[in-house]
Amino acid sequence: MKFCGWSFRRSGRGCFSLFSPLYSLLFLLVLAIGHWSLGTGLVVAQEETPFQGTHTIARTVPEGYEQVAQSAHLELHMHPRTAQLAIRDRRSSYVWLSTPPLPPAGEVPENLHGKFGSVFFAFFTRGQSTQMRREDSVTKVSGLQIDSGPADGVVVRYEMEALGFTLVLRYTLGPDYLDIAVDEVDLVESEENLIVALELLPYLGSAPYRAETSAYYVLPDGPGALTYIGKQLSYRKPYSAVTYGTDLYSFARPSEQRTPLPIYGIAHPEGAVLGVATVGAGETSIEAGISIDPMTFSRASIRLIYRRLTQFPLRKGVFKAFFETERVRGDRAMRFFFLAGEEADWVGMAQRFRRHLIEDRGLQRLGAATEPGQGQLAARPALRLRLVMGAQKPGLIWRSFVTATSFAEAAEIIAAYHDAGMTDLDVVLVGWESDGYEGNLPKRWPPDRHLGGVKGLARLAEQAHAVNARLFVEADYTLAFLQNGGFFPLTDGVIQPNLLPVSDLVASAANVEVPRELRKNRFFLNPTFATQRYLQREAPRLAELGVDGMEVRWSGELALKDVNPRFPLERTEFAQAWQRMLAFISASMGSASAQGGNGYVLDVADTVTQFPLYRSDYIFADETVPFYPVATHGLVRLYGEPTNLDSDPQRDFLTRLQYGMLPTYELTYRQPIVLNRTTYPELYSSHYQEWVERAAAEYAVSADQLGHTVSQFIIGRRQLAPQVFETTYEDGTQVIVNYADEAYEGDGARVESLGYLIRKNQ
Repeated sequence: MKFCGWSFRRSGRGCFSLFSPLYSLLFLLVLAIGHWSLGTGLVVAQEETPFQGTHTIARTVPEGYEQVAQSAHLELHMHPRTAQLAIRDRRSSYVWLSTPPLPPAGEVPENLHGKFGSVFFAFFTRGQSTQMRREDSVTKVSGLQIDSGPADGVVVRYEMEALGFTLVLRYTLGPDYLDIAVDEVDLVESEENLIVALELLPYLGSAPYRAETSAYYVLPDGPGALTYIGKQLSYRKPYSAVTYGTDLYSFARPSEQRTPLPIYGIAHPEGAVLGVATVGAGETSIEAGISIDPMTFSRASIRLIYRRLTQFPLRKGVFKAFFETERVRGDRAMRFFFLAGEEADWVGMAQRFRRHLIEDRGLQRLGAATEPGQGQLAARPALRLRLVMGAQKPGLIWRSFVTATSFAEAAEIIAAYHDAGMTDLDVVLVGWESDGYEGNLPKRWPPDRHLGGVKGLARLAEQAHAVNARLFVEADYTLAFLQNGGFFPLTDGVIQPNLLPVSDLVASAANVEVPRELRKNRFFLNPTFATQRYLQREAPRLAELGVDGMEVRWSGELALKDVNPRFPLERTEFAQAWQRMLAFISASMGSASAQGGNGYVLDVADTVTQFPLYRSDYIFADETVPFYPVATHGLVRLYGEPTNLDSDPQRDFLTRLQYGMLPTYELTYRQPIVLNRTTYPELYSSHYQEWVERAAAEYAVSADQLGHTVSQFIIGRRQLAPQVFETTYEDGTQVIVNYADEAYEGDGARVESLGYLIRKNQ
């Protein structure tokens, strides 16, 4: 067995064999030591374990617990000495335990009683150390005080004298949920020991090693992902993802969109629990792990982040990682929803999260008229046409402007698609600004004269409205080029915790320096500054020309921490700045669209674009599921990447169909080769005439056949056979898609390979 050409290559020696004595010994030693999992120790080779069969779901409340609160469906019981919880669901009679029941202390090591008996984990660092340590709520708690709060809750105060910590957890019971709040004023730390993070109820819903169960995790990876706990592999990399994506942006690599929602779920045959970060969601991460040895449990949790590990510069090109000195500001709160019966699966979790968005966050169904004439427009199943207008091409001395689509030519495209039967169109202009796409940022005004200028844009708006089309512009209020002026990087840009600006000129951490050929003097603007300096001036001007709304780049994809001296923002506050920006657009122009689906945009945007169809290639997940589409369909319109850019057009079309997503095309009036070597070189097949027939066929399905479902909720989604799925809407409409190589027959339906079937309730 040999390895060549990668990390096992030895310098000057070529390949080596794992069967050589030295490396065989090392290989076996690694296998014996095993791998680390979330909250696990080393792998222990043993057949029997005191934790086998130990579940955190029981039939009765354990002895010694006292009832402290009651709601419509739940009872909250607490142990007076340890503050461990037991939540009894009266709908199913099952009891959710905050910690797994353990054998007597003499049968297992004492440290395991502390770890598995914990109601919370406290992660901390000592001074400027780069090491993070973890303590539990059992071994390090020196004082515990339980106070009766309101009739529906209880307050628990923990003293950890050896560490200098004080922590207060406020429990409140709702009809089918448990709230836990951590107020900032009640979280006390010492000068020596600094709190890094907290995990609350880390073993709620956990399962022991080699559990014979059909339980699974629900993870917010892209549209959603499932990981089956019962599928035991020799190795599973723990899942750890920062909510709302990376908290350290670099121009050296694209950002990852992995966790648009601050949620996780665990479904068991007895019931399910859905955890949601409700306050301070931007300062959280989703953690999950499969038990890989007998002395551990499979578990998942939301980690509340109070400090991040940041790479600080020591000298040019040299960085060292330290935890931030200042604690992340703000309160934190989580909510655990408990589901029973037929609702106790990932579909039920998505539907319960939708209720949460409506009842607790005030989201409205599409088509609910907040103002006369606007609601119905938001609900329509429009085909979205992204028309690329102009871009800059560098020259030997001067840059030249390249027109891919003028305003007058855009009107021709709209007319052609309308005449082909696509009567509901949302048209988004890309590169309409002064000097085209990214040419003059952070300044956008006026519309470029090569495209037709202000009068040309106003005329295009009139022509679009004449055929019932809406006109949008895409705008970037984060990106700014130093040579264009209009901002000062150190006061108006995003400044990272290491005091370096987000820029392609300055390496923000080790190994993320932007290659010289990709450096364009780019900076990120603080969103509060961008709103005040540019958006509040430009949006009313565009509205006066007849533009119906704006699609904002990055708004649903990125939330950063900004220590800008004028407008400092934590990640949650950065998300709130996006919300204010989108709300201003909606109020002044009529409609706001967000690129990317981070959960905070749902409160203010009626459209989410460029939403991922699939989960990331993360080894931890087993299956992609449409958790996000099920939770949000009927509340927001979802659009994916443009169809003409699909790598697998037929399969991607079926995925959009089963997710209830609407189609998008990115087109030009001229052949895309004119954009070669410009600031927008990505297109390879975008000539509008080449896509009329395909777009009309897709429109006939999404609008003509399924247009009535745009404002409806998805009430069911199931797998009928391998690679065959059924989606059901409120009025009974069903969509069946077949990804298999053979035709599917069943339940009175036949669906051809790579085909679909739409059945309407008669």
